[in-house]
Amino acid sequence: MENAVLKAIEDLELFKKGDVVTVALSGGADSMALLCALLEVKAKLGITVKAAHFNHHIRGEEAERDESFVKEECRKRGVELFCGGADVPKFASENGLSTELAARKLRYNFLEDINEGVIATAHTASDNLETVIFNLTRGSSAAGLCGIPIKRDIFVRPLLFCTREQIEEYCKEKSIEFVTDSTNLTDEYARNKIRHNVIPVLKSINPSVERAVLRTTASLKEDTIFLGELAQDYINENTSCDNELILNSFSILHLSLAKRVIINYVKKINADISLEAVHIDAILNIINNTGSVNLPNGFIAKVQGGRLKVLKSGQEEEQSQFFTKITKVRKNEDFFKNINNLLLKNALDCDKIIGNLEIRTRNAGDSVRLKNRGCTKTLNKLYNEYKVPQADRENLPVLSDDKGVVWIYGIGVAHRCAVNSDTENIYVIETEKKAKEN
Repeated sequence: MENAVLKAIEDLELFKKGDVVTVALSGGADSMALLCALLEVKAKLGITVKAAHFNHHIRGEEAERDESFVKEECRKRGVELFCGGADVPKFASENGLSTELAARKLRYNFLEDINEGVIATAHTASDNLETVIFNLTRGSSAAGLCGIPIKRDIFVRPLLFCTREQIEEYCKEKSIEFVTDSTNLTDEYARNKIRHNVIPVLKSINPSVERAVLRTTASLKEDTIFLGELAQDYINENTSCDNELILNSFSILHLSLAKRVIINYVKKINADISLEAVHIDAILNIINNTGSVNLPNGFIAKVQGGRLKVLKSGQEEEQSQFFTKITKVRKNEDFFKNINNLLLKNALDCDKIIGNLEIRTRNAGDSVRLKNRGCTKTLNKLYNEYKVPQADRENLPVLSDDKGVVWIYGIGVAHRCAVNSDTENIYVIETEKKAKEN
């Protein structure tokens, strides 16, 4: 088994010469086997091996026994040991978490705190199989079916290509003592039900089911990474400076890619938002309209004006309402004598309007060449240039005809529809701004 561990470390560059590798040591067969295997190869790798034990205070005297066992084993082997612990049941109750999730959160927080290089956990191919089956029963996406990653940030898993049977054989061969967690013998937890009832049936069909699933997860990871990169490229190219996702080309995306764009975009806004299929489908349903979707952790996804944004629920910026009136007048010889620049910014040449005139708010991709400007700019750039408040941008009145934008509140008129000395008929635009009532 040591050769398999060494191969995984070297082939996948799990750690490098000079690293301090801390083993997450529960005292069970898997973690004890990992500790002993790393001690055997540490000279060849040029690493320092340490250990860390976290007492969850769930199993009473048994948990104290495990901690004492780990301390003694590390003392005999000359391994520096970090010990920590917490009242997991209390933390779970106070934070509305399951015991399993609370234990994992506290354990990983402890490991991150004591880390001096990398943390080696003793996850095996058997654990990976259980994880894939567990996620499958929950209706997981492809990402969830990729199984346990061999490396994630500071965490590495050198035993991921070894089965539980190989671990037990290694412990027997090397006379490695270990303790058994009594909770692993019951069917109280979902993973135990899978281990005791589902895995034996699968192994009767294919004794090498762990390796078969490892091949499947490796293939899924390749596809997931590729699609994830495409999704990220789309987000990079279609996110405004206001951190809103522009949706003008979203409809041409394949559904598989569209879902990943939503997931990655939401994660970009807040990494703690874990979307489920119901949230993704709900967002897809409002992409081409206007609406909002409640997300986990008190966030909402909101679509308006061809843009998707994610914000904290109840913390939307105070918005304004705008009331716009258009009056048609006929220019007379005194028009330019009495007119001021403000009115010219709100006057259109009726005869230059193409098709129907519409009062609306901005759409994704809107652009205009303003009067006396030599270039065309997107409305988003103009809003930034004129320092339009973020709270007003989705409600700011815009006039457009069949060719595009002809007027923007507070900014001015399109060059092609501007009033000049040849104008006969004029649209005068009047807009009142009123704070939105709660």
